[in-house]
Amino acid sequence: MDDPSLTDAVEYDADDVEPTSDEPKARQLDADTILDTLVPSTVDWRGTVGRHPVMSVVGVGIVGYLIGRSRGSMIMTGVSAALSTAMMRQLGDVFEGDFFDF
Repeated sequence: MDDPSLTDAVEYDADDVEPTSDEPKARQLDADTILDTLVPSTVDWRGTVGRHPVMSVVGVGIVGYLIGRSRGSMIMTGVSAALSTAMMRQLGDVFEGDFFDF
């Protein structure tokens, strides 16, 4: 019952594994990537946030509130449409497309 091939596990860190050239690198979607695309390269937003963290959080909160207040229904419509599409796609995969082919 004690097969050595099953009990001997190879331990490695994620840093030890090198991606092959065949694997596409996934683009990370984080705050740095988003801000780097939105803010012009002439603006040092990292330095500003580092010097004034509280004011940065307050400013982002105010901008988020104003955008949500003026465009909230449009944002929610887009989010609900995307979730509905994803759910229908998942259900179509579960039922092999028999019930949800439109």
